[in-house]
Amino acid sequence: MKRLFLNITRYFLPVLFVSYLVSLTFFTHVHVVNGVTIVHSHPFKKGAAHQHSTVELIHIHSLSNLTADGAAVVFALSLFIPFLLCLLLGCPQHTRFNAPYHGVTALRAPPVIRFFTI
Repeated sequence: MKRLFLNITRYFLPVLFVSYLVSLTFFTHVHVVNGVTIVHSHPFKKGAAHQHSTVELIHIHSLSNLTADGAAVVFALSLFIPFLLCLLLGCPQHTRFNAPYHGVTALRAPPVIRFFTI
């Protein structure tokens, strides 16, 4: 079951990302409401005028607005990028440890990955 989920996720996430980029690239348009310019993108029929309700415009604004500290973005990317690469490239699920002495499994500290220095 877990293997099926990983296979579905492996293909679904890139397709979702590409469809998001296509939507941003080909369906961007502008609405002017009460002197405020709202730029957003979603599929719509060219040539046919469409309107958004006030609630829809508030949702567009809340979904398009992101406020984050620079350190939070660096931290999130430092965790997300290796996870995404591992997921897409299929990291091994099982690791084996070579113990030169019977019954002794750790003669040194565990390995540590350092992404940035402070």
